[in-house]
Amino acid sequence: MSTDPSESIFILPDPLADWPWKRNISPHYLQTQAESSAWIRSFNGLPPRVLQALHLGEFGLLASLAYSLESKDVIRAGCDYIILFALFDEYSDVMTPHEVRQLAMMVMDALRNPDKARPAEECVLGEIARQFWQSSLKFASEGARRRFIKGFDEYTTKVVEEAQDRVQDLIRNIDDYILFRRSAVGMKATRVFIEFSLNLPDEFFEHAIIQRLTDTSSDLIWLMNDIYSYNVEQARGENHNIVASLMHHKHIDVNEAMEWVGDYCSKLTRNFLNDLRDVPSFGEELDGQVQHYLNGLAYCVRGNDCWSFETR
Repeated sequence: MSTDPSESIFILPDPLADWPWKRNISPHYLQTQAESSAWIRSFNGLPPRVLQALHLGEFGLLASLAYSLESKDVIRAGCDYIILFALFDEYSDVMTPHEVRQLAMMVMDALRNPDKARPAEECVLGEIARQFWQSSLKFASEGARRRFIKGFDEYTTKVVEEAQDRVQDLIRNIDDYILFRRSAVGMKATRVFIEFSLNLPDEFFEHAIIQRLTDTSSDLIWLMNDIYSYNVEQARGENHNIVASLMHHKHIDVNEAMEWVGDYCSKLTRNFLNDLRDVPSFGEELDGQVQHYLNGLAYCVRGNDCWSFETR
């Protein structure tokens, strides 16, 4: 691996150079962002620095870009969810594995029991999770509810593992990291909002082509997140990043690692477009919903990319 000081300057690839879906934003952006911001500021116990980070993150913008095809109610639910996700990430980043496990159990209990009052002495994140899900349930189909709980539970479990990796200063090998990241980035829960208004059967989600399309869109999102956040993360000494894994295990420099990710994203784009052409009909009653779901996946990818360059 080269140690040339000039390599502190690196070139970001364009991971969506061939992605045909363009930027699209919900007309409900400003209203849902204002409502969600007012909601989170109503909670006592959130430090000013956390509130400032939430403000700078502009998560209402992310929801309106990623879920741009959805109704106002779903966009608002998406705003609140992304705030919950960001807070869980913020809290868990500085916790021990045991503390993260306790936090995960608390949040999952709140999500599974949204009508149960939270203990007065509990961390405010429990009540935030409870209120978010209690409100969002009104707009979610039964299948979406079930998949969200399963997906968020898997995500919090992986965050505990990530905390263990952090303590051990472990840099996972590339194949292991890719499999781990699919769950650790929380995409199984995050993408559920594009199916809130749909009633697609489990057989649809279990179809091999649909699973590949779903996984590919998720991979593109976390790969983009990794390359865009790499500089900040390496400055903090964090190793949970595809760029760090590539540099460590392939013994290459940062620009070579970025090029690898760019090439891999191009391959994923080709795979997605090829699979999209092979999606079968699921029947006249479902095909419209199927198209909505697939477009939702595609705009979720583009929306995450746009948000990365439109926020602070």
